[in-house]
Amino acid sequence: MLERAKKMRAKLAAMGLDAFVAVRNAYYLSGTTASIAVITSSKEQTLICSRLEFDRAKGESAIKDVVAYSPHRVPLRSGEKVRFGELWLVIAERLHELNAREIGFDALRRDQLRKMRNYHDANYREMPNLIAEMRMIKSTQEIACLKKSAALASLGVKRAAELIAKGRTELEIAAEVEYEMRKAGSDGIPFDTIVASGKHSWLPHAMATKKCLRDGELVVVDLGARYRGYVSDMTRTFALSPTRKQLKLVETIKRSQKAALARVRDGVRASDVDAAARKVASLAGYARFYLHSTGHGVGLDVHEPPSLSPRSTEILQSGMVTTVEPGAYVRGVGGARWEDMVLVTKRGCELLTKINI
Repeated sequence: MLERAKKMRAKLAAMGLDAFVAVRNAYYLSGTTASIAVITSSKEQTLICSRLEFDRAKGESAIKDVVAYSPHRVPLRSGEKVRFGELWLVIAERLHELNAREIGFDALRRDQLRKMRNYHDANYREMPNLIAEMRMIKSTQEIACLKKSAALASLGVKRAAELIAKGRTELEIAAEVEYEMRKAGSDGIPFDTIVASGKHSWLPHAMATKKCLRDGELVVVDLGARYRGYVSDMTRTFALSPTRKQLKLVETIKRSQKAALARVRDGVRASDVDAAARKVASLAGYARFYLHSTGHGVGLDVHEPPSLSPRSTEILQSGMVTTVEPGAYVRGVGGARWEDMVLVTKRGCELLTKINI
């Protein structure tokens, strides 16, 4: 956290800012989900939290200046200090105390911003990418957390492979794999586990239902874990007594991923990775069924920059963690997606989700 604070102050100086208000990225700067906002100035950081979360914020964050607030006036415990007022007012009061004139922020509602301007007249600049750019390159500690999260996801997929059978329901499998990851240490799931069989498999973002698995179906299992705030994302496609068309689809997508992984390395355009996967799928006749990008960054959120898409202008750099997940979805045949998380390195990439299925 101290290193992030140092980087933030360097960015403030480079951008000519007196302070930056982080709401969307409060956890990234504070290290605790108890934080609602973090204000960074050239000299200090202030963590703002709900009165209910004050003790947890103090215990979990390295930030010393913790301000608790309550939107309503209530009786206080002995020695307790709480600022009364809405969040916008508490932030504006702190900015006024700092005498900040040039202020950046990542996410404030229009009504909040209008009230803050009326209370503390200053130049407010919306800068959503300032911290997002920092978050793309993971620290050693972040990579360790992502590796653990990926290992938990791998356990979930392994359990799914054991459960895939005719007669089981999608919801039953989803519940079992989430339980498996929880038992192994997952703090939760970053998105609803997808178990999509048969006609559901050609819906990229299908939800698990009471539908029973049947022979002659493809089954897409897409899941993730969370470890110390950092998430994972992994997908495998299973087949129950598959047809030749279904086998061809799955094998093509696996080859698409292999081609994409071969392109991942420091200095490569993200769009080139997408193109490598898409080319394999296109040559096999699946161009019009390739419905989404080939991957995305992963960190505290399951979808972060960079984007491995045809329109991406980003260049991969060592320390980035992304998914590589080609997929094709053919009505009447099925859907197939094969997804792993990788760490970008100078010479290529390191696979973080490690399971041979």
